Amino acid sequence: MKHLKVGIIGPTNMRKLTRLTGKPKSFFLKKAEELGRILAIHGCELWVNSDGGMPGTVALSYKKHKGKSLVVLYPRKSAPWPNKHTQPYRKVADRVSIQPNWFWANYEVVSAPALCICVGLSAGTLSELAYIKWNIQFQKGKLKDLVVIEELVRGKILPPEIGIEVRSMVTYLKKAENLDAFLEKLLK
Repeated sequence: MKHLKVGIIGPTNMRKLTRLTGKPKSFFLKKAEELGRILAIHGCELWVNSDGGMPGTVALSYKKHKGKSLVVLYPRKSAPWPNKHTQPYRKVADRVSIQPNWFWANYEVVSAPALCICVGLSAGTLSELAYIKWNIQFQKGKLKDLVVIEELVRGKILPPEIGIEVRSMVTYLKKAENLDAFLEKLLK
């Protein structure tokens, strides 16, 4: 089995996510739990920012299901945004990748892995998707595939302003559970 680096991007504010989608928090937590389990059983190396919400829940599930390589990106400087709230996520990491600041942490989660999974949208997620767009444009980063879990994204697709720009690498999966078959095929 190939070793695959996977980045997770998605909203950290669960209250806002549930309000915007009309779906209960329990729905999102169950889906994040499933994604973490699938990534662990496929032996993926998981890359996440040191924050909560969907990426944090996927990471905790990954560890719960015996995932062996969790890389947590940590912004060394609490600038331009605070970083004190990130300490608990550093503690569960197998490796902490210290980044100069939040800009670099957000860039690395979509640039160092070969696969990135979008588990919902937020302002921060849109900025990470913009980094993917620029990496495509300027042939930077290692990212080859971007998976969007439709049931976790309002409108089931990326906003056209981003979707058009990243279409060369996007695969839409209807449900979180479909990641299993996607990885089976990718890792052959």
